[in-house]
Amino acid sequence: MAVMILPYPNEITLSEKRRLLQESDLRLEHDDAIEPEGYRLEIDAHDAVLASSTDAGRFYGLQTFRQLQDADGFVPLCTISDAPRFSWRGFMVDSSRHIQTIDEIKAMIDAAAAYKLNIFHWHLCDDQGWRIESERYPLLHTVGGWRDGWGFGNPNPEKYGGWFTKAQIREIVQYCADRFITVVPEFDMPGHCSAVLKAYPALSCTGESCDVNTEAGVFSNVLCAGKEETFDFCCSVLEEIMELFPGEYIHIGGDEVPKDGWNNCPHCRKRMQDEHLANAEALQGYFTTRIARFLRANGKTPIGWNEVLEADLAPGEIVATKWWDPKGLCDDFANRGGKVIMEETRHVYLDYNYQTTSLRQSYSYDLLPDSFTDEGKRNVLGIEAPIWTEWVEDFKRMGYQVFPRLLAVAERGWTNEPQDYAGFKARAEAQRDALGARGIEMAPYAEWDPED
Repeated sequence: MAVMILPYPNEITLSEKRRLLQESDLRLEHDDAIEPEGYRLEIDAHDAVLASSTDAGRFYGLQTFRQLQDADGFVPLCTISDAPRFSWRGFMVDSSRHIQTIDEIKAMIDAAAAYKLNIFHWHLCDDQGWRIESERYPLLHTVGGWRDGWGFGNPNPEKYGGWFTKAQIREIVQYCADRFITVVPEFDMPGHCSAVLKAYPALSCTGESCDVNTEAGVFSNVLCAGKEETFDFCCSVLEEIMELFPGEYIHIGGDEVPKDGWNNCPHCRKRMQDEHLANAEALQGYFTTRIARFLRANGKTPIGWNEVLEADLAPGEIVATKWWDPKGLCDDFANRGGKVIMEETRHVYLDYNYQTTSLRQSYSYDLLPDSFTDEGKRNVLGIEAPIWTEWVEDFKRMGYQVFPRLLAVAERGWTNEPQDYAGFKARAEAQRDALGARGIEMAPYAEWDPED
């Protein structure tokens, strides 16, 4: 019979027989032998048992039960033993380029939880806006949170912006915790900092003010790595962020950092001389290492985009996110013992159109390629997919971009079963009504695979 569960369980036996069953009819059991996020669901003619060793496992078992249950409340008799392939099953929302409402963020979280994703990477600041309320540096949100016009091709000249209050952020963090999702905030540094430097221009190499950008791109507005006040600022803001986000991980970015300003800056040149750094690339390594060690001293694990590895960081310094990595830096890093999250552009960047990244490409993403040794493969934490929002102005467009490709990410991160793309497409289409009930409009089926 057709099975419409996403992600697909690792071990499943189904019967044609069905019985009327509600969640309240399930007998809950504790079983220490089951993996922490795993569960066992056994439904026969006389009994219905959901066993797990943790609350998270029980939660994931309930998600499967809800997908098995039809509109009339009937569930097939079954035996399912299930546990995730990877511990990191993430999605990222960019709230800098376009900000979402709290209800829209919650709708995405609910959808992610239903498909057993467990990491919400929240991109809260970039060149186009700062979105975290700060008591220590209030100009970050009151000045850096606004730009002149909507930008990104939208001719609306009105100021665009806003921020999440600390109360709203705590609300989202708790909302995620209730669904066994860890929130990973990102404060991208030392690049992608136009919004920061609009608010506090003294932190730049020149001390000159800049605009909060209204278009996409890589900009020269970077934090000065030679000024000691830059590190005081970053650490102070990170202390505020750590108070808001109790999870283990903090993302510190590190991607796309132009170095011309550093090479021409007397403060940065002096830093390179004093620290015996060969070049500006090594200066970014110094910057990253210093921030990473501050976070580790405060009980946090830092994450950076793969460019931070240009400085040949030690495996214990940082977790690397592999997004666009032509040099294979993440592969080598994992093979040397470093932890890596797989997030490659042409497979899981959800802002790309379906002609560039089809559903088939997302589903076929090989998270453990041959470029990783056996040790390297053990160091792959899992998978993550971002929705960058330069051209995603509203929630309707976000739903179109994200789904169904995030369903493919959920399946690749969870199941060990052999790939069955035809079966997956049928199961993905079957989720359309459930997503619609959350206010999420999935892309039309005919657009998923333009090459087919």
